[in-house]
Amino acid sequence: MDQSPDERGPVAPPPTAGGGATGQVGPQADGEPAGPPPGVRPLWHRVGDRWEREPPHDLLYGAIVAGFVMAVSSVHAPTGDRVVVATGLVAVGYWLAHCYVDAVSGRFRDSGHSLWDRTRAALRLNVGVLLGAVPGIVVYLVAYAFGLDVEDAALVAVWFTVLLLGVVGFLAAYRAGARGTRLVGETLLAAAFAGVVIGVKYLLH
Repeated sequence: MDQSPDERGPVAPPPTAGGGATGQVGPQADGEPAGPPPGVRPLWHRVGDRWEREPPHDLLYGAIVAGFVMAVSSVHAPTGDRVVVATGLVAVGYWLAHCYVDAVSGRFRDSGHSLWDRTRAALRLNVGVLLGAVPGIVVYLVAYAFGLDVEDAALVAVWFTVLLLGVVGFLAAYRAGARGTRLVGETLLAAAFAGVVIGVKYLLH
């Protein structure tokens, strides 16, 4: 179950116009802004590279589950901490269920690892489910600390989930070559999955 190491080589810096040796930055023209150091890529490119190698399945699962739980548990909740406890417990339960399915169902075709080995690996590899629930909970706590009531703070956290899924959908579509209206459409479709949570929230209100 060990994942193969990344086999990509380092990104070679483009040749410079200064006539120097490879990897050295040539002189800057007057008024021309200096670019990033050779080999350094913007953060969102590096995040995209990482997610291309290891798609963020578990992180997205955790974010969506946390959004649903906060939308439901915040309705007529007596205190704000009940929402956090409910969201955290459901995220842990979902993580354990995910680990069980991964460990046990995969054992049918994996004769080289015992169920104990597979369970330990699953607990480690699926921790993204827990991490994916953290941003929504943090946003909820911040909104609640700033004086919003339980339901409004949960609504802010759910809208944050919509934004998060939209950004991930945009990044995935952009790296896949989508541009223009196609890029906009795929971004909106990705965000619409969390929009269902908004509908549930208003339905239960």
